[in-house]
Amino acid sequence: MPMQMDLKGKVAVVTGASRGIGKATARALARAGADVVLAARTRSQLEEATGQIRSIGTRALAMPTDITQKASVELLMTAAHDQLGGPHILVNNAAVMAPGPLMEQTEADWDRVMAVNLKAVFLCTQAAGRYMIDQQYGKIINMASTGGVIAGPKNAAYHASKAAVIHFTRAVALEWIHHHINVNAIGPGTVDTELVDQFIQGGNRESMLKGIPIRRFASPDEIAHLVVYLASDLSDYMVGEHVIIDGGLTIP
Repeated sequence: MPMQMDLKGKVAVVTGASRGIGKATARALARAGADVVLAARTRSQLEEATGQIRSIGTRALAMPTDITQKASVELLMTAAHDQLGGPHILVNNAAVMAPGPLMEQTEADWDRVMAVNLKAVFLCTQAAGRYMIDQQYGKIINMASTGGVIAGPKNAAYHASKAAVIHFTRAVALEWIHHHINVNAIGPGTVDTELVDQFIQGGNRESMLKGIPIRRFASPDEIAHLVVYLASDLSDYMVGEHVIIDGGLTIP
């Protein structure tokens, strides 16, 4: 069978799909031919993003979802299966930050970051995995971060959560590859999104740019292109990788 980035006949579930990397990813997967289930909490943004996907010509389903709750995640995957015939591809993209000095962080800050960035990855992977194991096929792409490899001040919960996502990816990849399910992660550097704006808070954009050899932030579309590759047959030999795409940020 020829190897290609043609996702026709595949159904992808994307979390955090109403904006940023998630929205760009849903759009890129649709352009590659996949039908897409878009999951997020904000219905208005979700409906807008879903409308854009449908205009490409593939099927799209908007699913308001609390990915930190098992019942909500189960409904998401059931809808993907019953209404579109998937899931074949899962992109665990949703993430939050709680930037600030460690001594000012609350237990609620920590719990929220871990719930969205880590627990939700577990819940969505497990729920999608039931269908993927049954069909003996699947592509799971977890949005990790260079922040899971290198650390910085005033963002401890985020760094810890992304490091855990990387190791979770490796562990599940080893467990499920005999089911023909490829589990990999992507490690974006600094991407021009609302999440990054929240961390920068108008203060150190220029200093951050100086630390990136390419001297710019990535666009969400540049990350989405890599997601499509990992969702395609071209990535069949990739197992448990954390693919860095950071403009040279982590080069020693």
